[in-house]
Amino acid sequence: MVRSNVRIYGPPLMKAIKALEAIAVDMSKATDLKFSHKCIPYPTRMHGNTNNWNEYLQNMKRTYVDCYEPVKIISDSSQVLGEYDFFFEWSQKPSMARIKELLEKIDKALGELGCHYTLTTD
Repeated sequence: MVRSNVRIYGPPLMKAIKALEAIAVDMSKATDLKFSHKCIPYPTRMHGNTNNWNEYLQNMKRTYVDCYEPVKIISDSSQVLGEYDFFFEWSQKPSMARIKELLEKIDKALGELGCHYTLTTD
């Protein structure tokens, strides 16, 4: 599992941790759809213009609707002792867009409290 670790600088530490917990709860409700590797497209069912990638993907989603599984974006979070104060655990390796989304949420929440932080994703 990939984790994004947060180190908080400055008071109010407990309010900052509660704000991070709220972000984690919010993001744990969000899901991505993941195409199951068990579902292999049957060639005669691929209709339409296969030169249009988006149309092809939409057709695949309609044809193989049962093959898409919801996957939580954030699978776990918690306070930690030691070098970091909090972590977000991703259900799969996050894209840069997902990390930026997390950063925007943290910036907003901790900015209102006057806290600074660092985020390390490994």
